[in-house]
Amino acid sequence: MQNHIPDQVPSSEEIYNEMIRDTFDVSENYSSQEEESFPGEGFSMQIGSDSDSSDNLLVQRIVNTLTAQLQAILPGAFRITPLPEQCLSYANLHSWSPGRSYFSLFEMQQSKSVWILHLSRSVGEGLASLAHSKNSRNYRNIYHDLREADSVIYLETAEMLRKLFGSLLELWPASDKLKVARCRHILQLGFLQGLAQDEEYVVLPFYLDNKDCSGNIHLVLPQRYL
Repeated sequence: MQNHIPDQVPSSEEIYNEMIRDTFDVSENYSSQEEESFPGEGFSMQIGSDSDSSDNLLVQRIVNTLTAQLQAILPGAFRITPLPEQCLSYANLHSWSPGRSYFSLFEMQQSKSVWILHLSRSVGEGLASLAHSKNSRNYRNIYHDLREADSVIYLETAEMLRKLFGSLLELWPASDKLKVARCRHILQLGFLQGLAQDEEYVVLPFYLDNKDCSGNIHLVLPQRYL
C-alpha cells in the first residue's frame, strides 16, 4: 500500500487503485513477496487416464478440466502441457513466484488453508481481451501494451476464474467438504496470517499454447490434499 503525502490531493491513479482494492477486498492481512507447435484447427489436447500413478492421474484430470473450460473461450486449437511440479513450504512459495502477474487466492471454510490459481501476464491479459471482445468479429488484445500487471484485468476475468477453480475443486473426492470462504484477486503473491508457514504446498504448473493466449497456469494447493 502506498504512503500518502499529508495534505496532498490524491491523483486520479491513486483514486482508481483504491477503488480496485475496495472492489477485490485486498486487506492488510496480506504481505507482498513476481514448445512444440499444436495440431490442426479444432484440436484441443486431452491426456488419457491410463497411468498407474495417482499423482499423474490427477494431473491428467486437471488438464482435461482446463481443456473443457477453455474450449468455450479460446479461439482455434490449443494445447495444455503439464510441467514438472514443485513442493515448497508455504513460507517459501515466493521462490517460484513469477513477479507481478495474476493470482487468485481461495480460502477454505473449515481448514485453515489457501489454494492458489495463478495466471502469467500473457494468459491473464489474453483471457481478459478475449472476454472483452467476445461480441466482436475481430479479436485484438487490448491489454497487450500494459506496462505491468493491472487489476483492471480482474474486471473481465474474475467470474471466469471462480468458475474455473470451482471445476478444478470438483476433482477432489472430498470436494463437498472443500467450501470456499472467500476469494482474493491480487497482483503479487501474498500470504495470509494465521496459516502454518511450514506446511508443504505443491505447485502444479501447466503451459497453455494457443495462437492468441499462451503462457503459464499454476494450481497451488496443500500437499495433504494429494
